[in-house]
Amino acid sequence: MSDDLLSLIGFFSDFGDENILWPVMALTWFLLIIQGRRKISLQWLALVILVFGGMLLLKLFFEACGRMPGQSLYSPSGHTAGTTFVYGSIAVLFGRLPIMGFMLALGIGMFAGAARVWLHVHSVAEVFVGAAVGLLGVLLLVLARYREMQTPFQKKLPDWSFVLFLAVVMIVALSLHGLRSPAESWLEYFSHRFVAPFRHCPVTLPAT
Repeated sequence: MSDDLLSLIGFFSDFGDENILWPVMALTWFLLIIQGRRKISLQWLALVILVFGGMLLLKLFFEACGRMPGQSLYSPSGHTAGTTFVYGSIAVLFGRLPIMGFMLALGIGMFAGAARVWLHVHSVAEVFVGAAVGLLGVLLLVLARYREMQTPFQKKLPDWSFVLFLAVVMIVALSLHGLRSPAESWLEYFSHRFVAPFRHCPVTLPAT
């Protein structure tokens, strides 16, 4: 694969960095609140905790013993999970057909996962786990969205409100693009330092 193509893939992949995802999630929650959609906003926040909390626990568990020879699953891809869930949930929350939002999330997950593999950041197994966690969150949101659609929705904002939301999201994403969150290195350190003793990781003897 050419360097130019890898650079382009890396450019799009960077929109899944936590420095961008968290502000985008804050904007999503804000739009739900001003739309008066309190119930689904709480359900969405619960899914945010489920997806990101689940990935946190998975990373702490799998990274505890360090990289082993031939190990295909060391650091489940939180990048893939976050990208899939955050952008997929926007499509589900504000689209007319929630199932189409799920299909879009599936496509996002496939691209995000493939990008991480192409960039030699994660293995296939690691991006598969990340995509599965992200898609699970989106699927549960689809069910919540269909329940919301069956109830009377009293407060309706004009279509331009979502257009404005997308414009702000794009401005924020482009402004923060290229910044790298140190969360991955912090998690790895914490896992090696505090979780490893509970996993009874094998001890590597020093060379003599």
